[in-house]
Amino acid sequence: MSPVRRVLRVAGPSATIERDGGQRELPLAPRLPGGPPVAGDLVEVRETGRESIVVGVRPRRSSLVRATAGGRRERTIVANVDLLIVVAAAVDPPFRPRLVDRYLVAAAAGGMDAALCVTKTDLPHDSGELAEFVHIYRDVGYPVECGVAREAEFGDRVRALIGDRIAALAGHSGVGKSTLATTMTGVDRAVREVNERIGKGRHTTTDPRLIPLPGRGAVIDTAGVRAFHLPAMDADRLAAGFPEIAAAAADCRFRGCRHAGDQGCAVPGRVHPARLDSYRRLLAAEQSTSEPRRS
Repeated sequence: MSPVRRVLRVAGPSATIERDGGQRELPLAPRLPGGPPVAGDLVEVRETGRESIVVGVRPRRSSLVRATAGGRRERTIVANVDLLIVVAAAVDPPFRPRLVDRYLVAAAAGGMDAALCVTKTDLPHDSGELAEFVHIYRDVGYPVECGVAREAEFGDRVRALIGDRIAALAGHSGVGKSTLATTMTGVDRAVREVNERIGKGRHTTTDPRLIPLPGRGAVIDTAGVRAFHLPAMDADRLAAGFPEIAAAAADCRFRGCRHAGDQGCAVPGRVHPARLDSYRRLLAAEQSTSEPRRS
């Protein structure tokens, strides 16, 4: 039986895997069953003498999946992750609640727990507005940590949140994911400041990489994005990413209520208006991409 190893990183036709307390880069077999692999995957390795090759990818228990604009193609970013930590900045780039909500929906759809980390709280920002956002997500039940990515105390709090789990850091470009990963692990990744001219982060981390945390657990630093498109999903699956909406929906008068002004809907008044608006926008976007094109 082929040994099973965890993938730390994938680069082109090869993958870096955990092996004997260290790591080794191995080639991927052509037309890899279950592939292509991503960071976090468990893969089967065929070892013959001095040569080893990845020959298969084991079924995933969780995954973060994003779609291209229009939802025509899907791409798995990481696999077998226990916790998705959505990293957002208090400012520079500005806090984007709808992007946060998209990631939270993707976490629920992919079988992961979710949390929110807000960075750059040392920079001038609207503290009242940020406190309102933090309250919204904590009230729903998501763990939220706020601080400065480069500070050890903040890194320790995020490490405690992860515990012995595998966590992925995801979010907008330039929010400090790589800096936070370095603070927690001591492993330096390419880190650059936000582009001052256009106010957008640069894609300094292009290949997700799994890095063990000191003592226990691990973190995967993923590439920053400027937009995150959800894979196709129905209204019920979308609502699962809004647990407060799913809970209130149990009291809707009619089954299949989409909470978009429907008669007898029990959701308005029991869910924060910003979150309900975000859900409705995502639902409308999903409906528009699923409609057949007219010739």
